[in-house]
Amino acid sequence: MAWTEQIGKQSWRVRYHTGDGHTASISGFTTKLAAENHANDVESDQRRNTWLDPARGKTTLAEWATIWFTSLDLDPRTIDNYRSMLRRHIQLRWGTTPLNAITALGVNKWIADLHALGYANSTIAGIVKLLSMMLTDAADEGLIPANPVHRRRRRGRRSHRIQRERVWATPDEVLRIADQAQALGGNTAKLLIITAAWTGCRWGELTGLHRDNLDLDRGILIVDPRFGALHESSHKQWLGNPKTTSSARAITLPPFLIKLLRDYLQHHDNEFVFTAHGGNWLWRSTFTQRILEPAVNGNEDSPYNRSRTVPIRPGLTFHGLRHSHKTWLIADGAPEIAQARRLGHHLPNRVTEVYSHVAPEVEQRLLDNLQRRWRAARADVKAHPTAPEPVARRLSGPVAA
Repeated sequence: MAWTEQIGKQSWRVRYHTGDGHTASISGFTTKLAAENHANDVESDQRRNTWLDPARGKTTLAEWATIWFTSLDLDPRTIDNYRSMLRRHIQLRWGTTPLNAITALGVNKWIADLHALGYANSTIAGIVKLLSMMLTDAADEGLIPANPVHRRRRRGRRSHRIQRERVWATPDEVLRIADQAQALGGNTAKLLIITAAWTGCRWGELTGLHRDNLDLDRGILIVDPRFGALHESSHKQWLGNPKTTSSARAITLPPFLIKLLRDYLQHHDNEFVFTAHGGNWLWRSTFTQRILEPAVNGNEDSPYNRSRTVPIRPGLTFHGLRHSHKTWLIADGAPEIAQARRLGHHLPNRVTEVYSHVAPEVEQRLLDNLQRRWRAARADVKAHPTAPEPVARRLSGPVAA
């Protein structure tokens, strides 16, 4: 039910009952007729169950976020990522804004500001996607009529930034990085980097690798379909399934890597192959900050160094080792199906994927090429112990990422 009240000489308001048994009002009508027309609209919408209480739309985005997060049932890593984007980006701009005051035009302006600040397209897309999900659920709960982000229209240029190529490394660069990692973090760090580059495994597939899934007599590394990857959030680690169904696979190992792994496992009896001290799982952020980044980028400018390192391949990440492996396979002429099977990828052509197989001679040729690359890298590092100056420093410019 809705009705009108005169509250001034030329001022009326509409009173109505809310869904929780209270009474609210809408002011700002300068004529009785306008107020009555709106009251009729309210009653009509209430009868059709399409009425949206404007008072609920005054809920701020920060208030809605508190409610919204309690309803999520997602991977802890996803929750951590969402909270980070909310805290660092969304709440800074929209935290105190009522939900019904967020407009498509305002969101467009905000996105342009993020581009101007230099954020990557993928980062901005993730931020906007999170805001859109929150507003979609707000619309479903009757706080706002619709999600304004869905009504955004693209204007102007489609691409704001040039997509840069992922940094990858040659075998001798990987070996030099691994040697520097050994000086910073011991044998585990060195062998972890070498194994990643010569198998194409992901971080979680190696740090969650159980001894039972490393069959050195057969020369294979097995990524288990249920517990083949280590996952982590900001405060928790657990074993779970790898990234995709195709990621569960058996990876053949070149002879040199079989020997390195066999010798390495003789020096510890931990349940998992690559671990921190005491057999604990490695944390990705700790390994990256303390070992990988100084091994890749050098630490000459850092005042506190356990071991001095020089730049080898600035910008290389752990995932870049996987890109390096893929690049080597392409250069050696490995068939696409062999690359996909080794890296745990789906082929875009489903028919090709189903009817293509990796013959033993193809697999052997692939392993021979990886063995050859290892021998060449060892010889190069032995002949030239001092790493060559990186391209970035020689040119005094940035390295393409």
